[in-house]
Amino acid sequence: MNPAVGIRPATAGDLDAVECIERRSFPEGEAFTRRQLRYLLTHAQGASYAATRDGAVVGYISLLMRRTAQNLRIYSVAVDPAARGCGAGQALLDAAIALARRLGLREVTLEVRTDNDSAIRLYARNGFRPGKLLRGYYPDGTDARRMSFRTSCGRPE
Repeated sequence: MNPAVGIRPATAGDLDAVECIERRSFPEGEAFTRRQLRYLLTHAQGASYAATRDGAVVGYISLLMRRTAQNLRIYSVAVDPAARGCGAGQALLDAAIALARRLGLREVTLEVRTDNDSAIRLYARNGFRPGKLLRGYYPDGTDARRMSFRTSCGRPE
């Protein structure tokens, strides 16, 4: 992890920064609404983390899990375009994997746009394996690829 990037739990106080990152990172119609982001930060079953640099929030990740599931789902992750390349994406991904291991979950899963080459490379470098192709997954008709990372731990059967 890049020492210039900090990771901490995201809170409702981060909503303005997270919303700004969301708008700058995703096309209209694909970005979460402010209301959805507030829910993810404050009420969703899972966790959210903020990546910070020089005291400013430069990225976030929202992770969802079900009580009965053996996996942690990366529901949304974004790094401000102006901060890409500083290690924030890697740090957020590291936080997700560490949480899954702490919780004894078997797998971390996500869906990624098939045209998001930089994200796919990041996930692959970190041991995520490609899975099912999800045709027309995004509002603009772009396909998604499901990817997964197997942790070395898991709950007993």
